[in-house]
Amino acid sequence: MKGEAKPLVKFLDGADNRFIIPVYQRNYDWKQDNCKQLYNDLVKVIKDKRKSHFFGSIVSSSYEGHGEYLIIDGQQRITTISLLLLAVVNLVKEEILSFENPILRDKIWETYLIDKFAETNKVRLKHVKHDSEAFEKLLFETKKEYDNSSNVTQNYHYFYNRIKDLRELTLDEIYLAIKKLEIIDIFLHKEDNAQLIFESLNSTGLELEEGDKIRNFVLMSLEPKTQEDFYKKYWHKIEQNTNYEVSTFIRDYLTLKQNRISSFKHIYIDFKEYVENNSLEIDTVLQDLLEYSTIYKNIINNSIGNKKVNIVLARINQLEMSVTYPFLLSLFQYSNVNSIDIDEVICVLEVIEIYLFRRFITSIPTNALNKIFMTLHKDILRHKKENDSYCEVLIFILLSKTGSGQFPNDEEFIRLFSTKNLYHIIPKNREYLFDRLEAENNIEASDIIAKMREGIYSVEHIMPQTLTLQWKKELGENAEEIYQKWIHRIANLTLTAYNSEYSNRSFAEKRDLPEKGFKESGIKLNQYISNFSNWTETKLEERQIHLNEKALQLWPFPKTDFVPEEKPEEIHSLDEDFDFTGYYVKAYSFDEITEKVKSWSEMFVAVVKLIYEKNSAVINRLADKSDFLSMMRNTSTGYVQIAELVYLYKDNSTMSKINVLKKIFDECHIDKELLFFEIYLKNDVTEL
Repeated sequence: MKGEAKPLVKFLDGADNRFIIPVYQRNYDWKQDNCKQLYNDLVKVIKDKRKSHFFGSIVSSSYEGHGEYLIIDGQQRITTISLLLLAVVNLVKEEILSFENPILRDKIWETYLIDKFAETNKVRLKHVKHDSEAFEKLLFETKKEYDNSSNVTQNYHYFYNRIKDLRELTLDEIYLAIKKLEIIDIFLHKEDNAQLIFESLNSTGLELEEGDKIRNFVLMSLEPKTQEDFYKKYWHKIEQNTNYEVSTFIRDYLTLKQNRISSFKHIYIDFKEYVENNSLEIDTVLQDLLEYSTIYKNIINNSIGNKKVNIVLARINQLEMSVTYPFLLSLFQYSNVNSIDIDEVICVLEVIEIYLFRRFITSIPTNALNKIFMTLHKDILRHKKENDSYCEVLIFILLSKTGSGQFPNDEEFIRLFSTKNLYHIIPKNREYLFDRLEAENNIEASDIIAKMREGIYSVEHIMPQTLTLQWKKELGENAEEIYQKWIHRIANLTLTAYNSEYSNRSFAEKRDLPEKGFKESGIKLNQYISNFSNWTETKLEERQIHLNEKALQLWPFPKTDFVPEEKPEEIHSLDEDFDFTGYYVKAYSFDEITEKVKSWSEMFVAVVKLIYEKNSAVINRLADKSDFLSMMRNTSTGYVQIAELVYLYKDNSTMSKINVLKKIFDECHIDKELLFFEIYLKNDVTEL
């Protein structure tokens, strides 16, 4: 097996050459995003007068006949170039566009697409199954025969329409750009195991992390000496600051910069577009990344510089709420520039901590938090006037949240704090809970969490998990009922270093055990318990009242006198279980687009059209389904056209629109959290 660098067209050239996609390959699955990226690269090749553009490697081997090759790896690229060339040829055939050099149409058709001398099977590129039929229809059938449910067809349409409508390049320039695509041609001989190599390429190989792709993007275009300088000056420090979790850090960085959340698999693409769309210089971007990565390091290491700030940060990190990081990055960067008073910063962090913990106790889903913390800093600055307190504005905004973004009030918080099973929660949250209850607001660093992790301390059931005859007698005639009700509630839980020795002993024995009993314990939680003479439901209720009072002191409901000039909007995503009925929609964000709208109907139609641009095959399949009445092939009352022969019903309720969108997103395998809405309450206005 050996590789040779050569132009792609030289690989494809040859009067008798045929390229066959073996049956063990997956179907053609490049999306329109991939086609868009390829065409953008071709435009740059011409505009920047590049000599060549690397297009990856293609692995092939001999097939049965002379000039026939199996494509082991590279079918996506070969197919896509074939579709682009076919779009060019058809635009000339239909006399929509023309070549300056008229012989190019026939050259492309006969050199890269078909074998005109073959009696049968004239197609040079033989696809897998369904793709083969769709490709041959594009070559030989009329438009009405095209298979619009195939990605092959839809990507052909993308190239055809972009070339026809935008005309960024002439047809001659498109062909010239394709000629500049360079590949590594890897040919396998008979002694090479093609299947084994295919599996190695597609199954066992490790994909580059998004952070690795970004590193290559920012460094590879530089001169070798500059690459080395920038790596040492910026990139290596960024890696160290983020504990080498560069992908995760840059996702948070992009969130605060772009006001939208990148999916983990698109971090590199989104970063590249952020740099290019804003015409940013590489050193400027790296400098900014380094500044934010330094803040990031201080956040994840609880090392901002102030003792109280670090303690509260440690508690937020203990709750594993990295969802707050885009906001915290913005907060500390803003604090550095504007010199916010440290007490103000502490106030902000404590409110965030209380908000997170109360939501955990009341079991509110966390999926709304991404959007809340994505915009929180900008929301604060939008409402904050020069003399307003940053923390006061923050409190107002969080208290204004409803639904899945709500800040639980005292009644709801205490009701769940009293009754929730707080033993069977994830270890980090359990450690956080007992650390706070024991250490309270002591600014000295607590060692409770460390001792729990090391197994020195463990959670003790005062009334044991095994209900012995002795305990049944102590609890009274309703022992079983009391046990079922209270066993895992916070009133029955404490900390001890002697869990195994306590076992199922009676309350009196646990309390009075020499040197190890509650009376002798240095844990404050146990000192309170040691004052009881027995452990009955009355005592459980009494301790619960005591713990409720402590909880309201540790996690108080914040208050503010701040009144904004305008009411803040809410942001909710499609993946939330939120009832949008009774709300106006002000704007939506999806697929790098943020648009203001006047109604839910306007948003609905716009989003479906955006989805159609990239997933037209799926939308066409939905339109053909007899049980999906939200889409039709023919227009009717209440329907609006979103594409040729695709009509969408828009005169339904707000929640019906939301449910239809969820169905479409599921069918297209699009993450529902990528679509979110800026909404505000209506005032007796008929729903649109």
